[in-house]
Amino acid sequence: MSISTRARLRMEWGLATSACVLTTILVMLCLQPPIDSTAFAGDSVQPPLGGISVMTLTTGQGPDARPTECAYVLDTRGARLFVYAVESVGGTRTMQLRTVESIPALFRSARPR
Repeated sequence: MSISTRARLRMEWGLATSACVLTTILVMLCLQPPIDSTAFAGDSVQPPLGGISVMTLTTGQGPDARPTECAYVLDTRGARLFVYAVESVGGTRTMQLRTVESIPALFRSARPR
């Protein structure tokens, strides 16, 4: 084999390998499920670096079509829990702050004495 043939084969092999790697990456990207930004009751959202977490839950009250919901906001930086109620009044949905609690105080009060 001459040097030019070896160089050509090495280049063809490199292109073939690159094509296989690129195809694998594209197939894997296509297999990823789409990111859905919809949140349902019971879902929680937490930023990757911490700070504030949000969780929504139904309270079990209200009609099945539009149950009453609560939103719980956990602020780990300030160690506080905020509880909001989502109320429907005349077709308009509003959020009302129900309580703000200190997380250390909640754990102290929950401890058996």
